[in-house]
Amino acid sequence: MNRTEALLQLRPKIKTIKQHLNTADVEQFQNDTLRPILKFQHDILLALFNACLSHNKVLFKELTTEEKETKITQLFQKDLSFKNQSLGAVLGMLTLEEYRTYSKESSAYNRRIITMLKQRIMSTY
Repeated sequence: MNRTEALLQLRPKIKTIKQHLNTADVEQFQNDTLRPILKFQHDILLALFNACLSHNKVLFKELTTEEKETKITQLFQKDLSFKNQSLGAVLGMLTLEEYRTYSKESSAYNRRIITMLKQRIMSTY
């Protein structure tokens, strides 16, 4: 089994994703590739977030929902180490072909990854 097959086999299947004929390529990549990776990497991404909270001495559980959303956004903007580690945890799970797709529009995909990650963090806490 090669790396590509192994990575694809590890990813969970997400049933709620519906394919539409007019879905943009970026959205298709998000649904077919990024969402399953985020689901698979959920535990490590939360561990990175908790380490970031600890490092920045944030008492996250004491914040209101609105304050949590603001704090998550601030952490992604100001703590570049956390942001880059989070992106790395996702990008490391891409196949070579997927990485080539990602690299063509990395800024757009990074925004989508961070947005989905923020949503995952909020739904967990």
